[in-house]
Amino acid sequence: MITKVQIIILLVLFSQTLLYSHNNNDEPHILYRLDFEERKPLPAFIATQTATSYGLQIVDSPVFEGKKAARFELRDSDPENNNGTRSEISFPEPDNTPKLERWYAFAIYFPRNEYDTDSTDEVISQWHQGGKATPSLCIRTKNGRLRLRITARPKDKDVVEMGPIVKDVWQYFIIHVKHSATADGLVEIWRNGVSLVNYKGANMYDVGTGSFHAPNWKLGIYKSAWNKGGITDAKKRVIYFDAISVGNERASYGEMKIANHK
Repeated sequence: MITKVQIIILLVLFSQTLLYSHNNNDEPHILYRLDFEERKPLPAFIATQTATSYGLQIVDSPVFEGKKAARFELRDSDPENNNGTRSEISFPEPDNTPKLERWYAFAIYFPRNEYDTDSTDEVISQWHQGGKATPSLCIRTKNGRLRLRITARPKDKDVVEMGPIVKDVWQYFIIHVKHSATADGLVEIWRNGVSLVNYKGANMYDVGTGSFHAPNWKLGIYKSAWNKGGITDAKKRVIYFDAISVGNERASYGEMKIANHK
């Protein structure tokens, strides 16, 4: 006969299985891996935000590793989705906490013929916190260059230049963030093993105010300049993502590099 204690133990074990069902059991520090290779390439823990059939597609070329990658497309004529012109995927929102340490990684490909230079920017990776405010931390492109923007307070911002966009070749990014609304925050970014960013200081809004939630990681394309029918130099944006992963505070650079076989 199963006792009440045994039932509780079974429920705990089952809940842990559900939580990590998207992970390899040999990688206890990796929360999520997304490589689009499964029969169902977008698992249940991923939320999608796109208004068109072409906004997010799983394709077999180009790929970083394996046989599949995700293609994101956004046009200036696209209807708005979730209060903006966007085609993005969103990872589960972490619990609210004033300190959150995470590792993130992804491969990205900018096609030369479908990603023209534009004098207005767009977001390709963001850590959104709600509160009807711009992302507290995000990677953007503008004038053919990559830039990290940090906004720890809604009206203040720092910009770290990350160099020119490299087109028609896969690039692998590893990002280490100590999300914090105070001076102990940290953002480190590597591209293909080369350090691009080492930023120290506040990098998120204060969740204690009640207006903001914990940083919610999103990948894809969001171009606010196209909201409400806006027009810019470019008409269309296309980018590809592959080998996406998220690690907890116990992960390391070496563990995030596992997805990079090049």
